[in-house]
Amino acid sequence: MTQDHKTAYETPRESFFQDFLKLDDWCAIWCGGFLLTTSLLLVYIFGADTLKHYLATPAKWRDSPLAAFYDGNTNGGAPATPLIGIVIAACVLGGLFALIQTLRGANPLKYIAAFIPVFLLATLAYLLAGQEFIRSQNLEYALWALLVGLIISNTVGTPNWLRPAILTEFYIKTGLVLLGAEVLMNRLVALGLPGIGVAWVVTPIVLITTYWFGQRVLRMESRSLNMVISADMSVCGVSAAIATEAACRAKKEELSLAISLSLTFTVVMMAVMPMVIRAMGLNEYVGGAWLGGTIDSTGAVA
Repeated sequence: MTQDHKTAYETPRESFFQDFLKLDDWCAIWCGGFLLTTSLLLVYIFGADTLKHYLATPAKWRDSPLAAFYDGNTNGGAPATPLIGIVIAACVLGGLFALIQTLRGANPLKYIAAFIPVFLLATLAYLLAGQEFIRSQNLEYALWALLVGLIISNTVGTPNWLRPAILTEFYIKTGLVLLGAEVLMNRLVALGLPGIGVAWVVTPIVLITTYWFGQRVLRMESRSLNMVISADMSVCGVSAAIATEAACRAKKEELSLAISLSLTFTVVMMAVMPMVIRAMGLNEYVGGAWLGGTIDSTGAVA
């Protein structure tokens, strides 16, 4: 394995304590835990409605993009203008991530200078996805973020001064920590035994069976590639593949291959499966369960 293919798990480290700051996995846990704890505390003190007005994304709009940043309504004295909530969210995330980068030995000023345009690009993706017609076509913000990134990387290229804030895996892993917190026990209880069965029985069976099939039947040489593909297919697609890639020390090329396979089948299944469900005359709930249990992407299922 060349030096370029080595991950943080394979490189020598001076002490176990340094893992808590150097590895994206641990930093994501610290950031996610801090945001969750702080949010719960603020909700307890000020209430959920007030907090929602202070942290916002661009609103839905029809004719003018400016409408996504301004709403004259107020609620309990809290600013209802999305622009204010977006600025506050940028300050909170930028400050927290800059602190993490400082503890990891990076220059916080260079990070903040690069974080601002990265945050603006993310806001642009939300803005494009919020247009009424685009929203009706289910073209979500992730697609626009991908398109914007592809346009930049294939035209002007990524400037060097922007690279300190391009921490793709760190951002995704932090998002996974926050996303996992939404799957609370009361939601599983509300879904009942079928929901618990899908979450805690079907998923492990698919993961183990897929890995066994790859090793015993397909005889895949790379066990790490096999595991990344298995996690991608059995859990939630791309985000699961990225998390598993670090855990099983897979190569970047293996992660790219697993994501490409997942997205290819996801696009086909999104278009074909609804037609198959209607042709078979399945109940909407049964069809929805089939979609949710087989399409390898949370966003695509939604």
